[in-house]
Amino acid sequence: MITMMELPIQKISEESYVRPLVTLLEGVTPKTVKNQSHSGANSESLHKSLNDLFPEQQYDEKKIQKAKEILGEVADNFTSEQLRDIVTEIQYLVESWLDDFERDVFAGKTLKELLHER
Repeated sequence: MITMMELPIQKISEESYVRPLVTLLEGVTPKTVKNQSHSGANSESLHKSLNDLFPEQQYDEKKIQKAKEILGEVADNFTSEQLRDIVTEIQYLVESWLDDFERDVFAGKTLKELLHER
């Protein structure tokens, strides 16, 4: 019977078991290829597609830019999201006030309702 003391001690380095493992994993792991020359084109086409699907986003951005121009330095106190909310709320208020005024002037109907009756 051979005891542990009689066996020669073989040093195992980290490299001896890590390298084969890395080689094996590299062989079975799918490679992703990034093509830098097309990434800009893909990004532009994606951006164009999204704008085609959601044109209101472009309109919102134009409204935000217009609000920033009108407000000047005051606009710096708000984020783009806050400005979008403010513009939306003001637009709703103006439209509802205008509808109320038109109903007072045109016997309970808005101008839009009167024009569609014809």
